[in-house]
Amino acid sequence: MAKTAGPTRQQIETDIRKKQFAPIYLLMGEESFYIDRIADMILKNALTEEEKDFNLTTYYGADATMADVVLACRRYPMMAERQVVFLKEAQAAKTGHQLKWDQLQQYALKPTPTTVLVVCHKGGSLKAAALTKAIVQSGGVVFESAALREFNIDRAVSEYAGTVGCKLDPRAQAMLIDHIGFDLALLAKEIDKLRMTLPVGAVITPESVAENVGISKEYNNFELIAAISKRDKVKTFKIINYFRSNPKKNPTAPITSLIFNLFANVLIAYYARTTDERALMEALRMKTPYQLRDVRAAMRCYNATQALRIIACIREFDARSKGIGSNRNEYDLLEELATKIFCV
Repeated sequence: MAKTAGPTRQQIETDIRKKQFAPIYLLMGEESFYIDRIADMILKNALTEEEKDFNLTTYYGADATMADVVLACRRYPMMAERQVVFLKEAQAAKTGHQLKWDQLQQYALKPTPTTVLVVCHKGGSLKAAALTKAIVQSGGVVFESAALREFNIDRAVSEYAGTVGCKLDPRAQAMLIDHIGFDLALLAKEIDKLRMTLPVGAVITPESVAENVGISKEYNNFELIAAISKRDKVKTFKIINYFRSNPKKNPTAPITSLIFNLFANVLIAYYARTTDERALMEALRMKTPYQLRDVRAAMRCYNATQALRIIACIREFDARSKGIGSNRNEYDLLEELATKIFCV
C-alpha cells in the first residue's frame, strides 16, 4: 500500500496530529491519495488560518526553481511558531535546470528549525539517494506511497471508511471497487458522498451504493451472481446480454472468478454439515450474514453433486475463453456456461 523509509504512514499522521513536525517531508510515489492526505494534514495542523497569510508559501514544479524554494525555507516565520513551504507537483519540473535537487540536498544538511518543507512528487519515486539520505539524517521524513493493487485495495478502502466513521458492507465495498477501480481518491470521494446520505453509524449497503453512486443495481457482476444463485434464468441471460453490449466495463475474467467462488463456497457449506449461520460464516471465512446470502440461496437450488459438476464446467469455460480449444466470443461462451449451470 505505502512504503516509508523510517516511520510508517500511521506514525507520520500521529506525529502530525501531536504537532510534532519534521523539518522536511519528501512525499513521493504512484498513489497520490496518501501524498495529498499527509500534505493536507500538515497544513491543517501546522498553521492557524490567521498564520497562513504570512507563513505559507507554495511553489509548483512546472515553474519553480530550487533556489527560490531554498530561499523561502531560510526565512523566519512572522508572528507564528513556524512557517510551511510547499513544493507541489515536483514531478512536473521541465527537463533542465529548474529543480536542482543537489541544492535541496545542501539545505537538508542543515534545515531551518522553524520551517516545515513539504515536497510532493507524484507518479513515481524520486531517484535521488543522496538527497533522501540527507533528509533522513536531518530528522526529516521520506515517504513512498506505492500504487494500490488487487491484494491491498480492500484494506485501504476499509481503513479509509473507518477513519471517517462509517462501515462498509463487504459486498458494497466490492461493488465500489468493481465500478471505480483502484483509484483511492475517487473511492474516498464516493464513500464521503454515501456517508452524507446515511444516519451516523449506519452501514453502507449494496442498495445504498446502487442508489447513490450510479451503479445499475440490475446490471453488475454481483446481481448476476444473485440471479444464478436463485436459478433465475431470465434475469441471468438479460444481464449477460447487457455485459455483451458493454464489454470494456464487463470483462468475463472477474465474472468467472465470482461464479467459481459461489459454487466453491456452496461445496464447502455442504461439507460443513451445519445449517447454523455463524458456523457457516466461520467455515467460509465470511464476516457478515449478508455475504452468506447468495450461498444459502444457491444451496436451495443446487445440491453438492450439481455444484461439483458446475465447477468442472467453469474450469472448461475458463480454458476456452482463453482460446484453448475454442475461438468463440467470450460472451457466447458465458451464455453457454449459464445454460450448463441451469441444466446440470
